[in-house]
Amino acid sequence: MTEINKELFKEFRHDHAVLGRGLHKLRAMIVSGDVSQLKAASVVLDKIAGSHIAFEEEDFYPALAAFLSTEELDSMYAEHSHGAATLDAIAELDQSEDLCPEMRTQLLERIDEMEKHVSECGELFGAMGGLDEVKKARLLQNLRRRRKGASPWTEYTHRKAAKNE
Repeated sequence: MTEINKELFKEFRHDHAVLGRGLHKLRAMIVSGDVSQLKAASVVLDKIAGSHIAFEEEDFYPALAAFLSTEELDSMYAEHSHGAATLDAIAELDQSEDLCPEMRTQLLERIDEMEKHVSECGELFGAMGGLDEVKKARLLQNLRRRRKGASPWTEYTHRKAAKNE
C-alpha cells in the first residue's frame, strides 16, 4: 500500500470512527429518552460530520462513480439526506417533553440506516484501487481542506437542496 493510500485510509477511517461514535451516542440518548442530551449530541454530530459529508458527496463519490452503479450512488446520497433530516427532526424536539414511542422508533430506525451507511461506506475504500495516485492524493488533499471551516451537515444539505431546486 502506498503512502497516499495509507494516509487517505487513515483519515477516512478516522472520520468514520467519529461518525460511528456520534451515532452511537445519539442511539444511547434516544433509548434513555433524554431529549436534552439527545439534542446536544445531535448538534455536536452535525458540526463534526459536515466536512466528511461534503467530501463524500463532492469528491469521493464522484471519483468512484466509474466503479459504482447509479443506484448505489443515488442510495448513498439519499442516506446522507436522511441523516440530515434526522438531525433536523432531533433539533425540532421539545426538550420539555418525553419522546413518544413512535418518534423513538422512527429515530432509532434512522440511526440504524446511518450506522449501516457508515459501515458500508467504509467498504467503498477498496473501490479506490482503480484510481491512480494523483487522484488519491487529490482526495486526501480535499478531505483535509474540507475539515477547515466546514459547514454543519444539515446546513450543507439544505444549501445543496436549495441549489437543486
